[in-house]
Amino acid sequence: MKNSQILIFTDLDGSLLNHNNFGFREIKDFILNCIKNGIKIIPNTSKTKSEIQVFLDQLGQNLPFVVENGAAIHNLDLIYPKLKLKKNSLVFSRSVSEILKLFEKSIPIEFQKRCLFLKDMSSIEQMKILGLNKKYLPFALNRDYSMPLVFDGSKKLVNEFTVLLKKIGMKLHEGGRIYNICDDCSKGKAMITLIEKLKNQFDFNSYTIVIGDSPNDISMLNVSDQPCIIPLPNKKNLCHLKDKKIIRATQSAPQGWEEVVRASLKKINFELEG
Repeated sequence: MKNSQILIFTDLDGSLLNHNNFGFREIKDFILNCIKNGIKIIPNTSKTKSEIQVFLDQLGQNLPFVVENGAAIHNLDLIYPKLKLKKNSLVFSRSVSEILKLFEKSIPIEFQKRCLFLKDMSSIEQMKILGLNKKYLPFALNRDYSMPLVFDGSKKLVNEFTVLLKKIGMKLHEGGRIYNICDDCSKGKAMITLIEKLKNQFDFNSYTIVIGDSPNDISMLNVSDQPCIIPLPNKKNLCHLKDKKIIRATQSAPQGWEEVVRASLKKINFELEG
């Protein structure tokens, strides 16, 4: 297994970043060592481009990344130097303004009223729901392709709402804290599109490790060579996934991230140097 062929697609909040304080100091050296050993780490998250840039600045590295639940992939040349496209990105989604217009035009008013969009809330409410302070709040709200919300209704109504969105070519993604209305894209679709492009254009064979913790990670967990799940503090998450290949961390993030990566690399007899 060549170093460059190992791709780690990872969720951030609750998977790599601590669920409560979004820290990763405890595993920063381990992440850097993985990168030093040629492993490609690709954040695949509901976060915005601005939020991911904050993470990259803290890490001190520039990485390829997937934003807003598979809406776009950026920094493609960092995955493979010859993979050069317009603006160095692949975009799979309509803009947030187009999504909002379609939502207002096509979704019944009784369901629209149940959608409490974060953009319409006070900053205090936004900070409480997202668990962010005032400094980082603008980064989370600077969305290009999705609309974060709290849904006021039962699971049954959520399911009905999901069906209505599907009929107009949109999706409802459930994250660890909020829902997001998005175009018909997903973390898994973005990941598979990228892998197939690498294979078909450059004969680039990859081994994919995927790390997640929430329902919106299932699409990429399902298409990975090695799926990994991180437990959330005081919460049973993704317990219904029964694939025998799954590696489940015994610790929450960030330590659980290092735990599953080490276990995944051990399964393919890959030893980190340094």
